[in-house]
Amino acid sequence: MANIQDYIEWRGDLSFEQTPFCNVDALILCQISYLNFDRLLPDYDFNYSQKLSELAELFENAKDFKKRSETGLLINKKTAPFFLSLAKCRRFENILATGYVSKIDLSIEEQFAAISYKLPDGTNFVCFRGTDDSIVGWKEDFNLATETEVPAQKDAVEYLEKAAKNLKGKLRIGGHSKGGNLSMYASAIVDKKISDRILCIYNNDGPGFYEARVQSPEFLRIADKVESFYPQFSIVGMLFQHIGKQTFIESDEIGVMQHDPFSWHIMGNNFVVLENNDYGSKFFHNTFNEWISNLEPEKREIFVDTVFKIIESTDAKTNTELEANFARNSVKVLKTINKLDPEMRKVCKETVIEFFKAGHSQLTKADKVIKQKLEESTEHTKNILKKLTEKIFRK
Repeated sequence: MANIQDYIEWRGDLSFEQTPFCNVDALILCQISYLNFDRLLPDYDFNYSQKLSELAELFENAKDFKKRSETGLLINKKTAPFFLSLAKCRRFENILATGYVSKIDLSIEEQFAAISYKLPDGTNFVCFRGTDDSIVGWKEDFNLATETEVPAQKDAVEYLEKAAKNLKGKLRIGGHSKGGNLSMYASAIVDKKISDRILCIYNNDGPGFYEARVQSPEFLRIADKVESFYPQFSIVGMLFQHIGKQTFIESDEIGVMQHDPFSWHIMGNNFVVLENNDYGSKFFHNTFNEWISNLEPEKREIFVDTVFKIIESTDAKTNTELEANFARNSVKVLKTINKLDPEMRKVCKETVIEFFKAGHSQLTKADKVIKQKLEESTEHTKNILKKLTEKIFRK
């Protein structure tokens, strides 16, 4: 089945006049936002713009091209060559990139990056990067469960305000993973004059928000502009509650690996759409949200801080570093767990138990059809776990 690579091969010669900007184009621009354009584009400068064809040439000819092409453990390694290919296509070559910014601040546990695109149809696409390879980026994701506003969300609002001030015309906002969350958050929080200029908000498998947040006037104001896209077995996108239209897409990957946009199936200029997501994905969504809503805020914070205290004991700054020294890091992790304060250990144990209780609760609430489907998927789930283990440990 075709994916975004096939899309640029088959439809890359079609201009936006021939075929208007679509959901697949949005996903593609979100994917290339994971690349390192440091020093190739002026930092946070909307007065300077570069054609994607020219940016790709600078990227490929950079002395540190090999390092720039490394996207880490969890972002598809095809992203850099994919960018070089699409930048040669008639459809994408003249898109202007501007307003690039990327930063990591360990002191406030923030990973934030964004880039804007001036499209040939006169609109602009403001794109927020999802979680990269950094450990601090993942810590900030987990902080979504403990804080009302994480630093990247605050920066996303400021970025959108500056983009709106400097970019003429209508706005499209989007992102993949955490980038999707930032897109919805920034679009809701900015002044109404800005949100009125927004045509569409593309949330590609990004986590949502607490129920109170999605029911707030700010979020309800933009709900009809939100288009959320999830793979059939979504995990990341099933965290918390969502607003707007939801579309489920066929994927050729397994389990959580479906988070990778390269695995999403495409037909023509659209995704291969399913009626609904998998039963396992629904079950996880219901279990997680029951668990997080019943968990005391203090327990949430202790649990998240403890998990990352254990990870940080390895001194790894990225997931790649964590995986590269797996044996040594495992020893460090075990030593740290053994040294944990008894109270922290107790809270973590109770938190995990609460998650399994929520799962049991959801299972008892499920109707006969869902129970049957879950039972039928037991062997399938075992196979998924086996394949994931083989991938992770490269057996």
